[in-house]
Amino acid sequence: MRFPKADALIHYWLMRLATQFSMTDREITIIDVTESEKGVRKIPRSYRSVTGRAQASGETVPYESTLERDFAYLADFDSEVDTIISQPLCIRYRVGNGRLRRYTVDFLLKFRSEDGRGRRRPGLYEIKYREELRDRWSELEFGFRAARQLCRSRGWSFRVVTERQIRGPYLDNVTFLRGFRTYDDKAGLGLRLLETLEELQVTTPGVLLAAAFQDFENRAMAVGVMWRLLTMGYIGVNLAFPLNMASEIWFEEVLIDDTDTH
Repeated sequence: MRFPKADALIHYWLMRLATQFSMTDREITIIDVTESEKGVRKIPRSYRSVTGRAQASGETVPYESTLERDFAYLADFDSEVDTIISQPLCIRYRVGNGRLRRYTVDFLLKFRSEDGRGRRRPGLYEIKYREELRDRWSELEFGFRAARQLCRSRGWSFRVVTERQIRGPYLDNVTFLRGFRTYDDKAGLGLRLLETLEELQVTTPGVLLAAAFQDFENRAMAVGVMWRLLTMGYIGVNLAFPLNMASEIWFEEVLIDDTDTH
């Protein structure tokens, strides 16, 4: 998923990263960077916040808050995301001649490209609630500036993402659909659904099921299969709006492998 642009307040804060503290004694100097694809530190259990591990990219990704968990869900659902690394690197840096500081970023996303064109740059992502950004901005911004400096040197991107970009109908839909990605089509209903949808081109889930199957039993069995086909990209839908049986769906012109629909 390409996250929406930052809201006005976050945009204002991020613009300050590029314009404030330009004097020599305020410059960011990166001392070194520690990196690991397994994460540079282990997230401890906490009784004050929700921690855990989310299933993503075929592996479990640790998180320190439900907002980080939700971000991992969205990244995992994005077909362009190849790798999700939690706590991927720690930057040691100084501000001017000040003390040594450390900043550990939340996530690194690496992207895939099937045709080798238009490939998205790797990106570092910091996940924060807007309230925390407001309350701790003076403490956090130097770490963010260090991350931006590192990303510029590597041709990466750096983004601060809040609940406004993460939570909403899209996340609700992704959370619902995640449970159908491995749904078993034992009865081989997937091809029938796709053949019917190709004839209809644009319809709704409710109409598609009724048109594809006359009997209630097969229609009921095909519901989960239909959601699975949607997660696989064979059925198109706008997930920015709540997903239901009246949502507009359409046939996607993709190469169909009948082994994928079973």
